This record gives sequence, C-alpha cells and structure tokens, in this order.
Amino acid sequence: MKKIFILLPLLNIFCIAAQDKNDNFIQYINPFIGTQRMGHTYPGATLPFGMVQLSPDTDTIPYEDNGEYNRKVYEYCSGYQYDDPTIVGFSHTHFSGTGHSDLGDILIMPTAGTLYLNPGTDEQPGKGY
Repeated sequence: MKKIFILLPLLNIFCIAAQDKNDNFIQYINPFIGTQRMGHTYPGATLPFGMVQLSPDTDTIPYEDNGEYNRKVYEYCSGYQYDDPTIVGFSHTHFSGTGHSDLGDILIMPTAGTLYLNPGTDEQPGKGY
C-alpha cells in the first residue's frame, strides 16, 4: 500500500511532464463569432460587468422610417455587423447578446484632415477617408 502512495504521485509527475507544451490554442479563437446578422455581439473587449464596452459601430440605422418601425434596426442593436464594409465610428456602451440597444450611445468618429462620408473606390480607397 505504501508503494502505491509513492508511485501515484510519481506517475502524475511523469504524465504532466510528458505533455506537449507547444500547442498554439490561440489559432482556434475567433473574436467575431456572433457578430453577423442576429448574433447581437460586438468584438470589443471589456471586463465582466465593466462600465466601458468600447467597440466599433458599422452603421447607424434609424428606429423609424417614414413613421413606421424599421425592422433593420434589430440587426444593429449591438452596433457591429461583420458583413458591413466600413466602420462609421466607435461608441463606449454596447450590450452583448441582447435584443435591443440602449444607454444612449455617443458615436465618436476619429478623423484626420477633411472628413469624407462616402467611401473611396477599390482603385482609390484613400479618396473616401
């Protein structure tokens, strides 16, 4: 019995030492999971229960269109859609996984030089920014 109590810890040490430490698990992480269509998540980083959820916004959809509810606004409640080609700015309060937007987001658009609201072409992408 005494031999078993000595052999078990030694066996554990050998098993732990024999494991490969060169695994690159970061290749399996995709921060954009849930940022398409109705996923309602944003790719920004935040602490659990953090007060700031800084993340990009890809479009600003009005709640009403000609006095009627705009169904497209529901897709943009997290502020970010992976499929959108441009970022219109950054806001600091996002909800992840909810079905509505809230908290009175203030959109900040960093610029340098003249502001162009229309994106450039594929041939001259810098023309729009």
